[in-house]
Amino acid sequence: MTILFADVAGSVDLYSELGDELAHQRIRKFQHSLSARIKEEQGRVIEIIGDEIMCAFEHADNAFCAARLIQEDLSQQSGQSLNVRIGAHSDITSEQDGHPFGNTVNVAARVVAIAKAGQIMLTDQTHQHLNIDNKMSTCVFNQVSIKGKSEPYIIHQAVWEQEERTMIVSHKHKQRAERRENVSCIELQYDNVTTRIVNGAEILIGRGEQCQMKINSEFASRVHATIKFLGGKMLLCDRSANGTYIKSMQGRRASDNIELFLRQDEWTTTGSGVISLGEPFSSNESRLIHFKLHSGV
Repeated sequence: MTILFADVAGSVDLYSELGDELAHQRIRKFQHSLSARIKEEQGRVIEIIGDEIMCAFEHADNAFCAARLIQEDLSQQSGQSLNVRIGAHSDITSEQDGHPFGNTVNVAARVVAIAKAGQIMLTDQTHQHLNIDNKMSTCVFNQVSIKGKSEPYIIHQAVWEQEERTMIVSHKHKQRAERRENVSCIELQYDNVTTRIVNGAEILIGRGEQCQMKINSEFASRVHATIKFLGGKMLLCDRSANGTYIKSMQGRRASDNIELFLRQDEWTTTGSGVISLGEPFSSNESRLIHFKLHSGV
């Protein structure tokens, strides 16, 4: 089950500006339209707590679509519109008399508190259950410590505003994009094992059990970094304490034949190279990750 919270941001200021009655009417009107969107996407409203709505979905994609529609609806309103923040988490969920409770609800409530006005935040557990098209409309936000949990949660942000999306307008750029589409996957090699990442997908790398590529190194964080393949490019996002060392192979591109060090930062490439987690290449010859964008699966 995916639990989603939608909370009115800045409601205190709204009550101060409009007065209690008008502000209450506006929030109630929002909650009514939000409830309709939730039902359209096969969700159900669990309860309304002040300025916040808690709802549940059987499928993460429905929750994702409802969240985007809610923000799009509000952005199109003229005049003094409400600002809403949304957070969601997916997991096995306990219920009593149709009311979800327990860990999944608690985590979702923490996630909405992370979001700012106009934002949609998802845990990695929700992100993993999205289809490829919806995953392509997200980006990794950060690792977040949640009260009562020993491991941090990876949080993704949904991109829903039109101005945040890149459009190809020139013929020259269009040709470049078409050539990149021939790249079908990223190949990662570590410890004689090859892992392939297809378009729109991503994996976690680190020494933690939750990582799809587990690196046996005391210098690697439990969740050290994410690698995502999107639009013919590899996106590496470092989320570690010790950082990530990157060496790209010699070639004709500006991003080739360079060495980088990332810490809490991102890097994209269309080439090949080597990655070392948490320690320089000079002291790490046996735990290197080799990457290459591959033209055939």
